Amino acid sequence: MDKLIMKKILDYHSDLNFVDGQISRDGTLLLLETDMHEVDFFERPVPRHDWMVRMINKEGLTSIKLKHVPLIPTEVDLFTDGTLLIVQGRCQKEGNKIERNARRYNPNGQLIDAFTLGDGIAQVQIDEIDTIWVSYFDEGIFGNFGWDDPMGKDGFVAYSISGEKVWSVTEHSMIDCDAFHLINSNECYFYYYDLDYRLVHIKENKTFNILSVQGQHELSQFTIDKIGIIGTVDNRILKYFQLKGKTFKLKGKIKLVDEKGKQIKGRVFVRGSYIYVYANQCIYYKEL
Repeated sequence: MDKLIMKKILDYHSDLNFVDGQISRDGTLLLLETDMHEVDFFERPVPRHDWMVRMINKEGLTSIKLKHVPLIPTEVDLFTDGTLLIVQGRCQKEGNKIERNARRYNPNGQLIDAFTLGDGIAQVQIDEIDTIWVSYFDEGIFGNFGWDDPMGKDGFVAYSISGEKVWSVTEHSMIDCDAFHLINSNECYFYYYDLDYRLVHIKENKTFNILSVQGQHELSQFTIDKIGIIGTVDNRILKYFQLKGKTFKLKGKIKLVDEKGKQIKGRVFVRGSYIYVYANQCIYYKEL
């Protein structure tokens, strides 16, 4: 695979500033936008601002406005009932005072719940039974920002819909858990670093297989299909890896083109069989 032909599904221009986003389990692209021109993830107290969540799929666009939010969200996803989860990746702890860096909203933008998922969050995804899966980078694993006993010390943790811990990895010593590929509530791949990059396949919360990835590739998102791993570097470059024995080896970059063959360069989103690109005031889509 050396290229993917992407279909333009939406002309899209916003007067707000894009901050981050991801794809939900059902294939909806979620974009986080704000009127702030610059964001400081360490500013405390976090200034309250309005945020906009754009929900995009083949049927069109829906917007949810969240008012006076005391977070700078970096992660967003949907629960099965249509309620929305936003998460701020950095979370301060001062003694017994701990930020509630996860907030759940209904489709009307009304706050339902707020809880803590810890500091140093790399990625968040919700499965089909509303379990919240969270991976952590090094500061969330070893402790920073006031955390001596960090919630993310195991690197990869699952929480209930209201933020109670239900499971975590315990048999792998991680420095960073960069990303994961959530298949369903019983099966997942997570990608971590401990001087080498490793891909761990878990089933029923138990390690099923451990594979290595040749080279130093900081994947920010990835999926696994018949040819191997398809993942993003810096959320803009798409690469693919093939399995040889127990090692995934880089085969090359994937060129993203529109239906006329013109190359597309922009922000790439990957989850499951879905790929989106936000570029040139357009949204492009491909299902693998």
